[in-house]
Amino acid sequence: MFKNYVVKIIKIINFIIITFLSSTAFANSENGIWVGVFDINGHGKYDFTGLIDNNNATAFTEKAKVIYNGNIKFKDNTFEWDLLMYLKDGNNFGTAKITGKIIQSDIMSGKWITEPAKDYGNIYLIRANEKIIDTGEIINKQWASYDENKMYFLEINKNIISGKDKNECNYYGHTRKLNKKIYELNLEIASCGVSDGIYKGMAHIKKENDINTLILNATNKNFSVFIKLQ
Repeated sequence: MFKNYVVKIIKIINFIIITFLSSTAFANSENGIWVGVFDINGHGKYDFTGLIDNNNATAFTEKAKVIYNGNIKFKDNTFEWDLLMYLKDGNNFGTAKITGKIIQSDIMSGKWITEPAKDYGNIYLIRANEKIIDTGEIINKQWASYDENKMYFLEINKNIISGKDKNECNYYGHTRKLNKKIYELNLEIASCGVSDGIYKGMAHIKKENDINTLILNATNKNFSVFIKLQ
């Protein structure tokens, strides 16, 4: 009888381990960059880029000027994003939940809704890893942005970030490889007024028209930062 009890315990432990490993492997398989479009209350076509590392997620939409930070859960072929929403280079203003199904491992199709505004819509994403440069030493160089509103000059050397923008705000921090396509981003902004602080997020390098573009998106409790450099 004792032997049967031990066998049952071992089977339960094995089941728990297999379930955990399976869910972890599934989450890992979705790591990377997902891009696509969504509508807002049935209107428009807005871009969406989502970055996934295990159950951690960040995202941004340039047209709607929103930055997201949160997590994603997977179960079987379904997904659920729970995200904080920030105005691009601005403050936190709500939350978003995205739910749906994964189709043939390369498509996410679902719906989203926000709180407290109750905006809603459909969203369609595809895996875009082939357009993203693999993480590695390529990030270590001088980067610059000539955006009409704000110019940035950042240097990354041995994954250590330093630099300024045209308003003499100072940038410090570091990056670390999270997976094949995404870097962890830790960024501090100083001498810049209300936006001073430590931001955490993700970064990736996208090849656009044969030019490598480094995209940084990060948030803290109150604000977001979004920077594109070449």
